Amino acid sequence: MKTKIAILSMAGLMAAPAFADVQINGFANLIGGMTLDSDEAVYGYDDDFNFDPASVFGLQVRGDVSDKLSATAQVVGRGSEDYDADFEWAYMTYALSNTTNISAGRMRVPLFKYSSSLDIGYSYHWLTPPDAVYGLDFNNIDGVRVDYTNFSGDWEYGVQLTAGRTETDTTISGTPAELELQNVVALSFEVTRDWFSARTLLGRAKVSAANADFDGFVSALNQFGAVVAPAQATAEGFSVNEDTGSFFEVAAAVDKYDWFVGAEFTQQEVDNSIIADNKAWYVTAGLRLGKFTPHITYEVEEADNARQLGLVAAMPSNIATGDAVTDATYNVLYQTAAGIATQQDLEVSAVTAGLRYDVEPGFALKVDVTWYSDDLNDLNDATLLKIGANYVF
Repeated sequence: MKTKIAILSMAGLMAAPAFADVQINGFANLIGGMTLDSDEAVYGYDDDFNFDPASVFGLQVRGDVSDKLSATAQVVGRGSEDYDADFEWAYMTYALSNTTNISAGRMRVPLFKYSSSLDIGYSYHWLTPPDAVYGLDFNNIDGVRVDYTNFSGDWEYGVQLTAGRTETDTTISGTPAELELQNVVALSFEVTRDWFSARTLLGRAKVSAANADFDGFVSALNQFGAVVAPAQATAEGFSVNEDTGSFFEVAAAVDKYDWFVGAEFTQQEVDNSIIADNKAWYVTAGLRLGKFTPHITYEVEEADNARQLGLVAAMPSNIATGDAVTDATYNVLYQTAAGIATQQDLEVSAVTAGLRYDVEPGFALKVDVTWYSDDLNDLNDATLLKIGANYVF
């Protein structure tokens, strides 16, 4: 039903008589992959060859209402969501001047270097961008964005200010939860000159995450505050309820056409919550040899759970109130808190070697091999093979 509604809505948009000029673009990322050992699993893949985790198909329609006003809608079907077509973009843009535009609706929040083309695999050399940096649970936002672009000598620069809110699905210690970001404000700045480009972004939001089981655990732990004073502080420190979150990104690239090199770094923090501080980065390089582009990427992701472990360490591991049920209940809650805090620790890295072959303009074939390493648990190490095709029209 969602697919039918999306298609009919797009058809209505294209048929609207107010649109003097309509542009229709589409893209397809057909990506299959598998791990090379029967006991390995990573990024949604295991040893059974599967197209679902990363395959994406999309259609974008842009219509000009007037010389200054336009509307954009993008319908996307993802293999990870059973290819159900859904509106991921639906916004209008008004040109305030030759250098300034303002957009409102549902749009991509410009968190990363490749945010604007994240779903269009043809626009970059990998089959999928490095998961360490790009593996966020959300990319779109309901709100307003102001874009300013201009030149200064040989430099082209741009500023984007985005504000709004977003809701999406996430996980808390492996358990599904509903993530809500309110009062999102993100400011990015980007410069380009010939073969060099760089950008940075700083964002803040009020972060909440709801899960019935996790919320029940936090509530139960909080009730022990009258018996174990640190329990209340631990409960508050574990909850994710309108906590201040921040996001920082910086990226730079050199592209001399025959060869290129680039890097990107991100840092995420959610104050006073179970979500551990996260840092991630990658470095990538490649050569363009006619239609072939061999490339290699090294990526790292780390999460620091020292604060969460400190909250648990402040509590006694057991209590003796004289009530066996109360003491046993507390012991279960303590062990649960210790387990959740421990799970927030993360130290992973990956090396990806790949080859892109440009069959013709708008169509590329790719193959990537990724060696994934978990420094905390060698059992999670895996080798992943992906092959695929990217197409745009």
